[in-house]
Amino acid sequence: MRLAKRFAAIGAIGVLTAVALTTSSNAQPVEPAAAPAAAATDSDHDTVYVTGKDRAGNMTVTIYDPAKGVTPDQLREKLRSNGVTGVLNKGQTPPSSQPNTSTPPKALACLTEGTARQWCDHQWNYGSYKDPQVYFLDSTTSAWPVVASVTEWNRATGIDSFWKSGSSACPSGVHCVTVANGAYGSTGWLGLTTWTPSTQGPVSVQLNDSYTLTAAEHRTVACHELGHALALNHNTSTSSCLYSGTYISLVPNADDYKLLPLIYPLAGT
Repeated sequence: MRLAKRFAAIGAIGVLTAVALTTSSNAQPVEPAAAPAAAATDSDHDTVYVTGKDRAGNMTVTIYDPAKGVTPDQLREKLRSNGVTGVLNKGQTPPSSQPNTSTPPKALACLTEGTARQWCDHQWNYGSYKDPQVYFLDSTTSAWPVVASVTEWNRATGIDSFWKSGSSACPSGVHCVTVANGAYGSTGWLGLTTWTPSTQGPVSVQLNDSYTLTAAEHRTVACHELGHALALNHNTSTSSCLYSGTYISLVPNADDYKLLPLIYPLAGT
């Protein structure tokens, strides 16, 4: 049944993509052959959080990921100078619930596994499925290989990832993440992911066309933002596409794959 759903999701992407998407979500992750595995301290990868509001007036939290050569502190300053409000200081914890919530939800455990980190207080619910079902509604151009990154993330156990055209409606009973690209300017960031705290969405990903990137860097940034959308924060190893600020690895690392079933621990399908 799952195999049929994956082929339905990718439609006419092509034979190569279709073969890639037949990989079971219970398959063992494949480590990148050429990616270095230098570790770094968490302080070297502090996350740039920005709070805002969506069209319905709900508070949002966005992770902004810096462009090459831009430090998190430099990105914060650039965002503020460009008139972005709600930029949190280094080390400041973003809100985990809506300010008008009369009884704030109990804080979730902020899990770690090796070099991988959870985006604290963010995770998808199961609905009627044995794994959370996350559909990435992809409206990007061919420069951004979102479908390839969805394939890699679907190797993880605990949560299932699917690709769907951005022109399609979100299927009923599942979670959907919108993915779009645009020329957002020399903003200091290459990608961002926005989540609405204490809710099951909406979640959106934006990818910035205003910087010159190689094909490999496009894929790394796409993989990075999709990882945030699954509830992962930055990884402190360059063997992961979630490493912050230096875009080397095309794929998640073993710790990313190990952390997801800790965040989503029910038996999968």
